[in-house]
Amino acid sequence: MPQRTILITTLFLFLVTYIYTGFRLYKILPAYLSPRILLIILFVMGIAGMVLFFSFGEKMSTTVSGILYRFSTSWIIAFLYLLIAVLLIDIFRILNNVFHIFDQEISVSIFRENLLTSIIIFGSVGLILIIGNVQYHNKKRQQVSILSSKIEKPIRIVGISDLHIGYTISAKEVSKWVSLINAEKPDIVIIAGDIIDNHLRPIIEDSVSDVLNRINAPMGVYACTGNHDLMFAINEDESFYKNSGITLLRDSFININGITIIGRDDYTNLRREKLDEITQGVDKTSFTILMDHQPTKLNDAVNSGIDFQLSGHTHRGQVFPISLITDAIFELSHGYMKKENTHFYTSSGIGIWGGKFRIGTRSEYLVVDIDPMKRYN
Repeated sequence: MPQRTILITTLFLFLVTYIYTGFRLYKILPAYLSPRILLIILFVMGIAGMVLFFSFGEKMSTTVSGILYRFSTSWIIAFLYLLIAVLLIDIFRILNNVFHIFDQEISVSIFRENLLTSIIIFGSVGLILIIGNVQYHNKKRQQVSILSSKIEKPIRIVGISDLHIGYTISAKEVSKWVSLINAEKPDIVIIAGDIIDNHLRPIIEDSVSDVLNRINAPMGVYACTGNHDLMFAINEDESFYKNSGITLLRDSFININGITIIGRDDYTNLRREKLDEITQGVDKTSFTILMDHQPTKLNDAVNSGIDFQLSGHTHRGQVFPISLITDAIFELSHGYMKKENTHFYTSSGIGIWGGKFRIGTRSEYLVVDIDPMKRYN
């Protein structure tokens, strides 16, 4: 099926679902004018805000664009849980029609123009979002320890991914992340893509580069591109990485003190080099670290003799039940795995796309301690 057809079909199904959810919630709300008008405003502005942002966001002030973006992306998460509530209600109504669990009149009264039901639905969604926001701001530290005969002394690496700095995440928030990273006293910091969210304009105006420059890693800070970076940062100003104190590796590698760090271009670059071609000149006796934004084709790293791979991209869906989808799509949508001699970690990201909610998932940073293993003859 052509990509255009898939997109149109997806948008059509979304709009049908969107309108149906709004209509069902309208019927559930009590017949007071104010709550029903507020519901209509929320549903209209939720879509309108997104359209306005992506159509005219760069022509507006960053303040206005930021408000539109934060509201619209937060509303999408709220809508997801309102949709789930409506689906559960409709499933119950169907079952009740078949099995007569409750009297039909009681069932109708519960789910039509009912104040208590409305309070329960909207109150539950509001509570979920509050908890999700708290969970997002509670950054988790993940530890991975690796023994290797390829190094002579211990190395500490801090790995992060999916910062998505921009209209949602500001320099002030990034400064807190830098403090977390520096507190670990890393030798190396690696960033597995999607440093930026949308355009560079809000990042430049907010002097984010000055904040990222405060990352203290004696052996350097390295990054690969993510899909967002390729769409925006690379095309708008590739010097952003240099100004931020970050060495960007695009289908290339660097060797420093017996550690080889490899960065692949994101999977969305159809012309990116194959991993075995990139690693042809790599010293096989060095400990190899691969940054590859999307955790696809993990066996490529195994076949190329990579010691450790860091990926991101999935966010593990950010919110449940989307996490079930990412778990089904990716071999490793989140967490640690070892295949043969290759260690993998897919990060759910330290930042987030859109609304700042983590529901059933977490925001995290990774600390990798690589310790020398005695060589045996």
